[in-house]
Amino acid sequence: MMMATNADIHTLAAPYALHALPDEDVELFEEHLAECSACAAEVEEIRETAARLGAAAAVSPPARMKDDVLRRIEQVRPLPPEVTDSGDDDRDTLRSGARRRAWRRWWGPIATGAVAALLAGIVVLGIQLNETREQLDRSQAIGAQMRELVTAPDMQVVQAEQGDSGGTVIMARSVDTAVLMVHGMEPAPAEHTYQLWFIDDDGARSAGLLGDTEDGRIGPFTAHGLADADHLGITVEPAGGSERPTTDPVMLIELA
Repeated sequence: MMMATNADIHTLAAPYALHALPDEDVELFEEHLAECSACAAEVEEIRETAARLGAAAAVSPPARMKDDVLRRIEQVRPLPPEVTDSGDDDRDTLRSGARRRAWRRWWGPIATGAVAALLAGIVVLGIQLNETREQLDRSQAIGAQMRELVTAPDMQVVQAEQGDSGGTVIMARSVDTAVLMVHGMEPAPAEHTYQLWFIDDDGARSAGLLGDTEDGRIGPFTAHGLADADHLGITVEPAGGSERPTTDPVMLIELA
C-alpha cells in the first residue's frame, strides 16, 4: 500500500468516515486526524449526513404519478435495428417490463457541502487505494468528477424501490452525468451481465455494463451521456452486452 503524502492525506477523510480505508492507512490517518480540525469536522459531517440518508425512506407517490410514468413509458421507441428486424419486440419488451413493476419514486434537489462530501466518499468506497500513483490519480479524478456533479445547481437524487431491491440515481443534466447505486440485486445468470440504458423518446442507448453484484449491490456506477433521457433501465444481457435491450427491464427508474 502506498502511504499518502501530506497533500494527499486530506482526501482520505471521506473513505475514513465511511470505513473504507485499508487497515494500514487507518492508523496513519488517525494520527493526522488528531491534529487537523478541518478533517475532523469533515468526518463528523459525513457520518451525520450518512446516518440521515440511511434513515430516509422512499415516499409513495399519488396514483396519478404512477399513471404518468406508465404513459411516458408507452411513448418510448426502440432504436432502429441494425442487424435484425426485432425493433417492435424491443419496444414491447420495455413496455411489458414497465407494466409489471410498480415503482415508488422520491426525488428532490440536494446541494449541501455535507452531501457533496458524502457522495464523493461513496465513490471512493468502490475504489481501492493501492500501490500505484496512476490508480491514486484516477481516484482523485473520479472524486473531482463527483464534486462537479454534486455541486451542480441542478443536481437531484432519484430513488426507486421494489420489495427488497432498489436504486438511487444522483444526476445533473448540466454536467450530462448520472451515478447509479443499486441494492438487493441477485447475481446475473452465468455468461450474462447487467446492462444500463438511457431511455428517451428515440429509444434506448447503452450507458454501460454494470458488472457483478457484491452482496447484492452494484455501483457507484458513473454514466455520461444523460442528455434528454427520461428513464434509466437495467436489463440482463449476454456477457459483453447488447446493442439494444433483449430482455425485460429488471429495474426502471424515472428521471426528473
